[in-house]
Amino acid sequence: MSLDHTCPENARLKVYQCQALDAFEAFLRRYRDDGAVRAYEACAREHFGLGIPYRMPQPFAQGDIPCVCLRIPTGGGKTLMAGHAIRRVNDALLGVEHSLTVWLVPTDAIREQTLRALKTTGNLLHDSLSEKLGLFNVLTLDEALNLQPGTLDSANVIVVATMQSFKQEDTGRLAVYKQNGQLMANFSGMPGAEAGGHSLVDLLRQRRPFVIVDEAHNQGTQLAFDTLARLDPCAVLELTATPDRSYQPSNVLFSVSAATLQAEDMIKLPVELAAHGSWQVALREAINCLEGLQTEADVEQAVTGEYLRPIMLLQAERRSEGQETFTAERVKQALIDDFNVPGKSIAISTGTLDELGDTDVSAPDCPLRFIITVDKLREGWDCPFAYVLVSFRASSTSTALEQILGRVLRMPRAQRKQREALNKAYAFAVSPRIVEVAEALRDGLVHAGFERQDVNDLIRAEHGEQGSGDLLRQRDCVTVPLPQVDDQVELPDLSALPEATRKRFEKTLEVSPETGSMTLRGDWSRPGDQKALKDAFQSPQAVQIVEQAIALLAAPEPYQPTPSERGERFAIPLLAWTQGDLLLEAGDAPLLESAWNPKDASVELPDAAFPKDLEAVQRARLAITDAGKLSYDPGEKLDVQMHLFVREPASDERLLWWLEQQLRDQNLDPEDLAAWLSGALGYLKTQRGFTTDELDYRKFRLREALAERLKKARRSAAQQGFFALLGDEPQLSADDRLQRVFSTGRYAWDSQYNGFIALNRHFFPQIGNLKSSGEEFECAQFIANEMDGVRDWIRNVDRKPGSFSLPTSSDRFYPDFVIRLTNGGIIAAEYKGKHLATGRDSDEKKRIGELWERRSGGRCAFAWVELQDWTTLKEAALRCNEAILSMTTMSASTASPSKPAAA
Repeated sequence: MSLDHTCPENARLKVYQCQALDAFEAFLRRYRDDGAVRAYEACAREHFGLGIPYRMPQPFAQGDIPCVCLRIPTGGGKTLMAGHAIRRVNDALLGVEHSLTVWLVPTDAIREQTLRALKTTGNLLHDSLSEKLGLFNVLTLDEALNLQPGTLDSANVIVVATMQSFKQEDTGRLAVYKQNGQLMANFSGMPGAEAGGHSLVDLLRQRRPFVIVDEAHNQGTQLAFDTLARLDPCAVLELTATPDRSYQPSNVLFSVSAATLQAEDMIKLPVELAAHGSWQVALREAINCLEGLQTEADVEQAVTGEYLRPIMLLQAERRSEGQETFTAERVKQALIDDFNVPGKSIAISTGTLDELGDTDVSAPDCPLRFIITVDKLREGWDCPFAYVLVSFRASSTSTALEQILGRVLRMPRAQRKQREALNKAYAFAVSPRIVEVAEALRDGLVHAGFERQDVNDLIRAEHGEQGSGDLLRQRDCVTVPLPQVDDQVELPDLSALPEATRKRFEKTLEVSPETGSMTLRGDWSRPGDQKALKDAFQSPQAVQIVEQAIALLAAPEPYQPTPSERGERFAIPLLAWTQGDLLLEAGDAPLLESAWNPKDASVELPDAAFPKDLEAVQRARLAITDAGKLSYDPGEKLDVQMHLFVREPASDERLLWWLEQQLRDQNLDPEDLAAWLSGALGYLKTQRGFTTDELDYRKFRLREALAERLKKARRSAAQQGFFALLGDEPQLSADDRLQRVFSTGRYAWDSQYNGFIALNRHFFPQIGNLKSSGEEFECAQFIANEMDGVRDWIRNVDRKPGSFSLPTSSDRFYPDFVIRLTNGGIIAAEYKGKHLATGRDSDEKKRIGELWERRSGGRCAFAWVELQDWTTLKEAALRCNEAILSMTTMSASTASPSKPAAA
């Protein structure tokens, strides 16, 4: 069993990327049986812990076309995830090896960039798709106008286009809607209703394409959804940093926080901000910063071999008639004349002049260190070497800042650097008003896809005239929980508001359904605005929430730095396994490498595990034109349509091969798996009377039944390994040799605590993944505000690479809270409500937690807390105190010198 910071799918993906794709696949599997509404609401509740309503785009309603969103901020690798989603659709939804994908992007520049990434050998996207999909063809829209059946049947096909290529009210004006003789072979044998007008759109529609919508927030119009519906997609996946919250609110299925990106080394944070009224001072400080970073980069290269050349991006001003401004040309001349920067180190990249061209800025022989722009750099251009942002703009829109800031945030090679200065970004502004600059920079981060609540922690600004401390800690926004009605988040309905009020709310109100919160910022002194927000909710509790939020906004409490902000570290021993000089985390112990074989699983699938539903099987024989006469679930309808393109009849060999691909496991010998599957199919045919056609038609349900059988066998073998680990106690330890260290930049969460009750003594300024009510909140409240002897504590977030965990037979166990006592003792505490407190899973967690305590030599204690009874927490603290006091007494006794002789 490997550590939790590895990704089971592919070493090319980060943990959060695998988790997002897993969430998408789980949704698709549920959708096949339950439809989009029930599938989304069940998945959202599992992931977010909240009831969030599914918003079906009206054009998708009749066909129940699923449309969900992965919310990935700037620098999170949306394009790579989009590519991997294709394999998930093939496996979980369509049940095919080869499918058709329509990949829609907002602009031609992004289209060209995406095409290059998909087509270029050596590019991360191309190479990873080659591993996941095998043969795949990438086509422009012009190339797709000549698509032939052989291409579609023999490989995955990805058509990359802009939304505008399809989006037109008068569809007859676009080539994709016109009859096309080149495509006629694709409609051979199709019913007339399915063939349509023999256009490219008709071809796409009959193949039920998977549609990827990149930067989906740019597409949110009625016409955009009408356009997508014309393609009759099997599913629509939106990938964006800023989901639509107003027109057609996105169904966010998975959301990634800035903290997660930082903890997984994707982005440089925090942004260190400085502002100066004098442009000479600001530029000199920025150049000094750049030179310091180059020194750090040289040290980094000497140690790790990684080449880095930190680059400065400079945001110049627009040319203005009758007013002297810092144009791009003037900034370049100032660098040359006033700071002796060589001209070959500078390039201008604006709408009218692009000196970058196709230059590979990251190449070691490239001399560029300064790149000057105005509003934004060329779309698609990317250089993770950008570290320093300088803005000459007295006032800059958040959108303009986001365009440039996004380039500065990306971490080179998505890997944390040993030199801490290289893990941050730097911003300098020519302005005497640092607070305004900080606000603009913060707004830019929000436009880059970060939650408003997180942004306060992402920018650090010091200024002598304003006094010491971080300016952005002065609360000018407040995040509070949304009301919940019948265990479902209630969202404000702003549709009836006057336009002027609605426009003000666009700047002062941010709603995040997936985190169950809303953020109020700016001026909320108008009684009319306060009443309008209250009236936008239906529940009585909303009134109190809005009033409390406005009161907090009007009278912010003084901020006190947390231990992590003071530079402290919090270390907790991991459970380690030793053999001679070998020291491993217990989850990597050979004892847990469960050697199991599919032959350990029974091949017999009785009716309870795989029922023979004759009515469903008969549907396979119906023509597609009869589909409307039956009540199909979404999966059955897709199966019927996909069978139109099966060129060969069902066979045992093809079904067996498909099941092998679906159930493959890196820990299983492929021949052993094939033999077991062959036995299972033989049993179903000879003992239960299934035909090959029947099994092939029901292959999805068959896959799930077989997967469950294998899962039970694997679990049984893993449990034996787990018991062996427990029995090998002398080889286990929990001491300082192997620790989980919590520090700034290494604490990840999905959402922050936003309750009205202050939870004191938390090690970090943020408290991750904690609701503002419920039993876990009550436990946190006791630890934070009432428990004696607590120095600080951490809300331990599940399934994050930097969290503390212990192994179990099937997974990893993440205790809910980690507590550090004033005497140095450590408590790991797990809270369980009544419905979760018993069972095999709970027994394993208790046993491994108690073992970890025993092997710590008394420094650590484990507490299993149930039903709001804090006794076990107090007892754990008492055990720690007694053990540490005993060790201290023993140490003092051993160290006491002999009594000197009398003079």
